[in-house]
Amino acid sequence: MLGQYVPRASPLHRVPAAAKLVAMLALVTFLAVFPRPIPLAVSAVGVALLFPVARLRPVHLWRALRPALLFAVVLTAFYLLSQGMSDGARAAVGPVGQLVVGVLAGNLLVFTTRVSDLAALAGRVFGRRVELLVALTIRSIPAVIAVVRQTREAAWARGQRASLVRVLPTVLVRLIRDADLLGEALVARGL
Repeated sequence: MLGQYVPRASPLHRVPAAAKLVAMLALVTFLAVFPRPIPLAVSAVGVALLFPVARLRPVHLWRALRPALLFAVVLTAFYLLSQGMSDGARAAVGPVGQLVVGVLAGNLLVFTTRVSDLAALAGRVFGRRVELLVALTIRSIPAVIAVVRQTREAAWARGQRASLVRVLPTVLVRLIRDADLLGEALVARGL
């Protein structure tokens, strides 16, 4: 999810980061107070309809929803197994709906807001060091994924099995080295 800004010329992309963040937090808070089926369904449909407004393709909606589906299934199964079919289904509606709407809204925020805008917002609210921390955190996630992918591809090229367990030591060494270099660069700049 993080660091996946999709550049488009849409009305939603032009909304300031602070307004989008406040709207998302208000929606999530509203759903925490009113976790009923109708507000959850209306919110889910409303957020999903904002994807075309933001000129995002259905693949973006699927990318936003896919990670939440596994958690939604597990959470629903937990409620059904612990409370029975009828009570479990009623109990699962709130948490599962909140999860799905929250993930959709969060992804919509990230798809339509530059990382630099989110980091600058954090800097205005919490200070320059937090801005740097947010920017580094958001930008490091795709970098970690790239290191894992490159390490697995290198193992495959050598004819080795490239399970995550086998490449993990190499990945950790690369990430520690990269973090050390980043730390040295920050110290050199007085941060």
